[in-house]
Amino acid sequence: MDVVEAIISDHVRFERLLRTLRARDTDTEGVRARRTAVRAELADLLVGHAAAEESEVYPKLRELFGGGDHVEHGADEHVEGHVRLLALLDVGDVLAPEFDRALGKLSNSLMHHLDEEERTLLNDARLRLDAATRAALGRAWVAERDRLIAAGCGSRAGVAALIPHQRSSSHV
Repeated sequence: MDVVEAIISDHVRFERLLRTLRARDTDTEGVRARRTAVRAELADLLVGHAAAEESEVYPKLRELFGGGDHVEHGADEHVEGHVRLLALLDVGDVLAPEFDRALGKLSNSLMHHLDEEERTLLNDARLRLDAATRAALGRAWVAERDRLIAAGCGSRAGVAALIPHQRSSSHV
């Protein structure tokens, strides 16, 4: 699987999950159950996606492209996303206005990141990596992402551990 196409496939999935989280209807309990389940799915996918990029894709891009401000910026945006995700996970009532505010902040941060990543890193990969390298990176990235998701990487504790100032906090 081509790493660029695999990553973009997750980007499309993020957009679908966010759309589902924003939706409301008159079935309050249905909305509550759906938001709770989708929030957990989004958390696992976001964390697994980002961590697999940082372990499997970003190092190869640094090696091939020599350093890479875009790579470092992408990693910084992952941390920002984790901060926004943690705030969303910390809202107890998925029907509360605080949930919608936290969701809006996460959505804005994530959409900004996806746009930049697609225009910079992923286009660079398309233009500068041959098909075999993209396929090998894709296999490694998908395997690592799926392993992390299966391990429950999007738990509140797992997300908090990814945020530098949260790692040493006693209330994580």
